[in-house]
Amino acid sequence: MKRTGRYVAPVAIAGCCAAVGGMLLMKTVFAAGDLTSDRFNMGLAPDAKKGYDLLMHEPMASPVLKEADIDRLWLTWEPELKAIAEKASPEERRRMTFDRYGWDARTDDDTGLPLGYTRDGKGSLVTNCFVCHGGTVAGKTTPGAGNAQIDLTSLATDVRKLGAIDTGKDPNALGDVQAPFQTPLSIHKGTTNAVVFASVFAGLRDPKLGAEYTKHPEKLMHHDMNPPAWWNFKHKEKIYCDAFAPKTPRQLMPFAMSPLFSNEQFYSFEPNFVHIKAYIESLEAPKYPFPIDKELAKLGEVAFNRVCVDCHGTYGPGGKYPNKSVEIDKIGTDPVRWKSISRESRERANAGWLQYNGEVLLDLESKGYLAQPLDGIWASAPYFHNGSVPTVWHVFNVDARPEVWKRASASEYDQKRMGLQVEEFDAVPDGLNSREARYYYDTATLGSAATGHPFPDEELSADEKTAVMEYLKTL
Repeated sequence: MKRTGRYVAPVAIAGCCAAVGGMLLMKTVFAAGDLTSDRFNMGLAPDAKKGYDLLMHEPMASPVLKEADIDRLWLTWEPELKAIAEKASPEERRRMTFDRYGWDARTDDDTGLPLGYTRDGKGSLVTNCFVCHGGTVAGKTTPGAGNAQIDLTSLATDVRKLGAIDTGKDPNALGDVQAPFQTPLSIHKGTTNAVVFASVFAGLRDPKLGAEYTKHPEKLMHHDMNPPAWWNFKHKEKIYCDAFAPKTPRQLMPFAMSPLFSNEQFYSFEPNFVHIKAYIESLEAPKYPFPIDKELAKLGEVAFNRVCVDCHGTYGPGGKYPNKSVEIDKIGTDPVRWKSISRESRERANAGWLQYNGEVLLDLESKGYLAQPLDGIWASAPYFHNGSVPTVWHVFNVDARPEVWKRASASEYDQKRMGLQVEEFDAVPDGLNSREARYYYDTATLGSAATGHPFPDEELSADEKTAVMEYLKTL
């Protein structure tokens, strides 16, 4: 699955700038430390509870499927799975459905809906932010966790196949669904092509840009993105894995930028995101639910403070997070995400509505990737921005990282290695269909390399690695 080309699209957090051209450029430019002012809260008192309720119950996206079709999707499945589903009880069939698409059950009501979906009041479901940022960790549904089981491509494809069945057409004649401009929705199970999505929305709103993507689809550099956990949002001065974007309510809005909405409809969601931002900032990391060797953890803290604090900060009372980005040549992790947003795109974005028409600017250059806060690191698998490394142990042992790995069910957690329970392979097996192949994370795919971050290997002994991993369970 080779993909090449230079990315020149608008950045994913600024896709609608072309649609709001002509608005006046503001002269005041705010620094990161000024962004908590009431100016960006629209005079509202940010309410975390209201933010959660809005995510769960307020439709702010396009319909993706009919609610009644949740229990019919199995009709599109491969023959063996379809036969199993046909004989299963309704409850077991629904569990199979949730497993297939990486869905987690909502825990705040008895609707039986997946966590990441909201009713539109017309019989259909729309996505909300939890479709990516709500997942199962050690068998427990955890809003704010990255969804390590998501498979957007399988869902979109099966929804289209169900439509084919309903209209008397052959569902097997359909291939995997893509977004416009030959855009994959996901490359591996548990990741999404998120950086490109809002650029696609921009292309749908701007005929000139859309024509460019149609003529040169290679300009969209498709790659894996691992949905990050939300509970560390509050520690960051800027967001995204290369820390180039300021923290404002508008910065969280691009995935509400449905091409079916007018600009006025899209802008009307801004007050909602004042509260949604407050909700994200209110989240705390989940506590490690398994036994911890406290004496070993103390030894690990000493080693951690010797090797890791300059980049990842200190923890506990008085802890400080340095918000440090590490040069790409030093960190050595896959550079595709870092390369995928051009200076031209950032300059274009800075004049747009999401950047308050020049008032709150994106950084035009990024030197590397942000060293992430480590609160709840045990619950943040897989690791690196592209999700290429399945456990903390693999982060600490570069040469042991698998070329190909396949995750087990969401209910299984690897306590010894801290992360996903996985099988390891030398290569993706032959004879798989495209859905089955997505279950195998292939680090040879563009943007999916498991290289880099050699520091634990270089600076910690084997015993110290074990101790530091034990300490990380306490964060």
